[in-house]
Amino acid sequence: MFRLSSMSQIAKSSSPPVVCAALIVVLCLLPGCGVGPQAEFKYRDSTHKLIGDAQKAMTKTLQEGFGTPHELVAWEKFPIGYGGAKGTVSGKPAADSASSQLLTVTFEGDATNTMVGAPLLWLTGARASQTSVADTVAHFDPKTNQLKWSGMSLPAPVSGDKFVIGFGEHLKQGRAVYMKNCMHCHGVSGDGAGPTADYLSPRPRDYRLGVFKFTSTLAAEKISRDDLHRILKHGIPGTYMPSFLLLGEKETRSVIEYVRWLAVRGEFEKRTDDDLAEFSVDALEDTVKKAAATYDAAKKSGETPAKGMTLGQAMKEARESFAKFQSDELAGAIEDTATFLADAWTRADADESVILPTVSRVVDEATSRERGRLLFMSDKTKCYTCHGMLGKGDGLATEDFWKKPGSELMYSRRGLHDAWGNPLRPRNLTLGQYRGGRRPVDLFRRIYAGIKGTPMPGFGKTALKDEEIWDVVNFVMSLQFQSTQPPNTGSGQMAAAETKHSK
Repeated sequence: MFRLSSMSQIAKSSSPPVVCAALIVVLCLLPGCGVGPQAEFKYRDSTHKLIGDAQKAMTKTLQEGFGTPHELVAWEKFPIGYGGAKGTVSGKPAADSASSQLLTVTFEGDATNTMVGAPLLWLTGARASQTSVADTVAHFDPKTNQLKWSGMSLPAPVSGDKFVIGFGEHLKQGRAVYMKNCMHCHGVSGDGAGPTADYLSPRPRDYRLGVFKFTSTLAAEKISRDDLHRILKHGIPGTYMPSFLLLGEKETRSVIEYVRWLAVRGEFEKRTDDDLAEFSVDALEDTVKKAAATYDAAKKSGETPAKGMTLGQAMKEARESFAKFQSDELAGAIEDTATFLADAWTRADADESVILPTVSRVVDEATSRERGRLLFMSDKTKCYTCHGMLGKGDGLATEDFWKKPGSELMYSRRGLHDAWGNPLRPRNLTLGQYRGGRRPVDLFRRIYAGIKGTPMPGFGKTALKDEEIWDVVNFVMSLQFQSTQPPNTGSGQMAAAETKHSK
């Protein structure tokens, strides 16, 4: 692990067993911003509910793997574009063999933008093992691949030694763009709880579930870089997410990587908290309640049971159990979670993860729109239950009380909710305003895979063929031009649904 304790000093420390090969990049305060409050990442409520030892281990893991807003950690396992040009020493140039500071190198990819003064970190070899070594690029000639650095001459690198120039610069730039343009809504931690969030409806996205609603990818896959790029360029109509069309391409790409990094950090915390759930205060209180119930039941039946477990006893057992878990299993659990997330975010940009219709769009004509209308009203899709008979977003589902996912508890207010617990109004399709994009293929993808983090299901490869999805797309896109009279359902399915709901 390389730590940049300042912009001119590099110190190397041994990698912790749970965070392999992480490079830490210090992010200095932007000039001209004043001192201001210190930005901090917030921990999830589930982290705060862990018992002391587990909470300490959790926060330590997050700090070692991801750092703080001002000292970012680039965990190389994750597919984040941290920035930097990786290279390998291939030998000393014959023209200046006497200089141990002038080398011939080869780079992975294009290195023509290698900047003079950029930090040069040695990943392998004798220089990598020296904590006092601090190098910067003094000169680089892309025509001859000759590189010279500023710093100590010894120990001298040899052929095969690996290095990286400007590592983390992309992530640092993304952080600066995010803090200037995104933080006030989405929060420092990406938790959707920035200073203005409480005044916005719908609320800004909370990245920490690793879930984004409007994607071009299959239902089980993450959002792609192209999806994030499209959202930044065009915004999300009907929300407070604006277009950043005027943001430079370099800044756009960098903030996309930072948002991905925040999402990985948040989901890593959530999944690890789930692994540690048995060591939470809630779990201990539940254990004590169950023990008390067992004691009361045994006493009522005439038995002489042992006294129920106290919270103090439960805490003592939990500490002992966690100590063993931390010694034997925690590192493996963390590595498994990191591998799972790395694979998931890598797949998001794979060609096979993108939804591509197998047939061209069906001609948008009256017969197609009528087929789409019948499908919209059918028990095959039941679109009308949420979007309503006229597509105004006022279906019967908006009047019901629904259970919270994974719980027997009901939401306190009627209507649908998203994965973040926010009230969710089905789209009023008559407005012609589609948050995930208004291209026909955008609507195709919403119908095919659903909308992640919402009750909107996907119908691709299950209920509908691609041709049928195109018919529904044609019908939906025509609703903004339709009359306000209820459509003739023909089969009486809507009347039956109304009768059933009123019973």
